[in-house]
Amino acid sequence: MHRLRWDDLQFLHAVAEHGSLSAASRALGVNHATVLRRIALLEAANEVQLFDRSSDGYRLRPEGRALLASLKLMEHASARIQRSLVLTSKGIEGTFRLSTTDAIACLLLPRYLTALRATHPNTHIEIDVSNDPIDMSLSGAELLIRPGSELPAELSGLHAGTVGFGIFGTAGYLEKNAGREAGEHKWLGVSPTFAQSTAGEWQAANNQTRFDFLADSFLALASLAAEGLGLAMLPVFVGNKTPQLVRVSEFSRGPVADIWVATHKEFRQQTHIESLLEFFAKAIRTDAELN
Repeated sequence: MHRLRWDDLQFLHAVAEHGSLSAASRALGVNHATVLRRIALLEAANEVQLFDRSSDGYRLRPEGRALLASLKLMEHASARIQRSLVLTSKGIEGTFRLSTTDAIACLLLPRYLTALRATHPNTHIEIDVSNDPIDMSLSGAELLIRPGSELPAELSGLHAGTVGFGIFGTAGYLEKNAGREAGEHKWLGVSPTFAQSTAGEWQAANNQTRFDFLADSFLALASLAAEGLGLAMLPVFVGNKTPQLVRVSEFSRGPVADIWVATHKEFRQQTHIESLLEFFAKAIRTDAELN
């Protein structure tokens, strides 16, 4: 069988997309006869008829549709390779604004940015810290790293994995309150503004409505728990990085939250933005400290 070449497939794609030889020739910047000849050669070399010809134009046959589906996979792979080449080149320069939560900014981003700076010394990141999901999506940032079940409609991005949660307290608090049921403990909870968050939904599902202290920051909750004021549901990377805290094994495993790396839809086609999305998504996916 004839070995397919990438430029052969470009002619197939153009005719399938535009529906006629003349429209395909304009899109490719070649003459009508060239398109006709290349399609005919492709069909003859592979002993297959790819199109039904009619007065209305060219319509892909099932054999052509199967080939076109494979072609789209090749295009996506080519795009990923191109973005990877950009990311590993010297081409990413400039200042980009990144919006995220305080816990991610303080405990995860420094390592990720160290790796980014090692490859791209002229890339600068301005960090916008906010724990309010609405503020994060409207902050004007080019990049966002945020937890959530899904992205707001105005954002587009990559699912970067999950963040595990657990219950944490001090060894002293646990020793004083050994043997207590969950409802008998003092609890530190997320504030009502976090009701739609993973921790907020967990609180509601477990009928937790009474708290000694509330906060809209997991760093703040970790600090309160570190003072022995009660137990807190925390992302494991927050609890594990707070020296005074230990994970409470007596309770069931906590929930898991999705984490996204995203941008506003109008920025998605920018090569540098896309490359940075993939960089941060890969950093998060390979971070063993998140679960």
